[in-house]
Amino acid sequence: MSLLENYKRKNTNKAWFDDHFSLGKDNHGRMFEYTNTNFRNQDSFIDHFSKFLEVENKPREEWPKQANHGQEVHKHMVINMIQSKLFKKDVNEIFSRTAKGLLYTDFINSDYENGEKWLINYLFLLNGYYFSRKNYIIYRIKEDLLGFLLSVDNLEEQKIIEYAKKLLESKSISDVLRNEFFYLHSFYNDSDFLINYLRAPIQEKEELAVYIEQNLKNKTFDCCISAKYQTGGNFTVNTLFDETKVFLLTLLFIQTENVNLSNIYQVFVKNYSQNIERIDTKIVSNYLSSNNNVFDSVFLDVLEIEELDITLADDVSESEAEATMSADTPEEYIDETSEEGRQKIKAVFALRKKQAKIQGEYKCGLETINNCKPIYFTAKTNGKNYLELHHFIPREFRNDFSNSIEVLANYVTLCPRCHRQIHLAVDRERKALIHSLFEERKARLDTVGINVDLKNIYKYYKIDS
Repeated sequence: MSLLENYKRKNTNKAWFDDHFSLGKDNHGRMFEYTNTNFRNQDSFIDHFSKFLEVENKPREEWPKQANHGQEVHKHMVINMIQSKLFKKDVNEIFSRTAKGLLYTDFINSDYENGEKWLINYLFLLNGYYFSRKNYIIYRIKEDLLGFLLSVDNLEEQKIIEYAKKLLESKSISDVLRNEFFYLHSFYNDSDFLINYLRAPIQEKEELAVYIEQNLKNKTFDCCISAKYQTGGNFTVNTLFDETKVFLLTLLFIQTENVNLSNIYQVFVKNYSQNIERIDTKIVSNYLSSNNNVFDSVFLDVLEIEELDITLADDVSESEAEATMSADTPEEYIDETSEEGRQKIKAVFALRKKQAKIQGEYKCGLETINNCKPIYFTAKTNGKNYLELHHFIPREFRNDFSNSIEVLANYVTLCPRCHRQIHLAVDRERKALIHSLFEERKARLDTVGINVDLKNIYKYYKIDS
């Protein structure tokens, strides 16, 4: 069967057609779901952020509503504004900018253009936890997209990079339809079709491109690609280019060895200028360095550098911790997107880590389930059971909440075995532990103003509820 015949046959399968045409949830019409019908590309965040400023510090009842069905005009922007860490919300559902959001305001009102603007904007968004997934952009590529693509025979990362770079050089839709990355992008989850495409002779690839080209020209949308890229549709060549740039720049970062906080700024600037588009590297480097108060926070997330080291020895005395121990009560949200906020969180953590151990009587929070007594060992620093601190609601999702999650109600002391089990075990085992902790902690979390249900807890731990 020729490549074109295979493509036509697949398009007769409605489920397959819809999966590769649709941009909806659980379909594969695009690589990155955090940009969607309302957020079509990276620049959409600029437009929607500017629009969202209209409701900053306003109660929800004052938000403008659509005349036809009364839905809030700004409702569809809320999740991305929160998960990009550009806005935070208080207990009354009133939204205001974070330190990162305030800097973003200055950025979008500046005169940066073209590549410089795109790169800076991308870096602002890079540590977003879209779809409740830590560092979504990076892990979407590392865990999902590469998992699909590298299952295709003889397709290696370097070859994918070459295809993506060549696509960005395309001058027309005709060029695009004759580029390998275009098909990797369109059918990344269908390894059978991609194998068929990559193995096909040039003549068959040309035949396929001509067929799709004619469909677009004649406005006959019998195939998923012509339907997807039809004039006035939700997906455009510009959107394709935007996703390709996100994919390429992120993959180049993932491939780079020995990246740390001192060189990560230059890694992104250099990779963009050398592989995507020539830019004035000094302009971007100077901007990032002069605003490292915010961008250090972004890159600490990206590098997954745990500033709150659970294994460090306690540096707060037991008497100091006991003297400041208090009953559960809501505490003010701490803005993690600035250096000042990060330092405050570190100071709170140092104290609460000690208090949590005292409050838990130096026992593992899962002792009754896992019978931890036989595996305890004595810490050299204090002569008591060695324990580690676990945030029940993981710290990367703190911006979901109006109150601080750096509270004792959210701190669980675990022995090393249980701590690794709750992070690394199969979902069946993890689910049982998480459910137990939720039942034990739910009332306390409600008391401190952290309202969360078990379904969202499972989502934070990437477990299917």
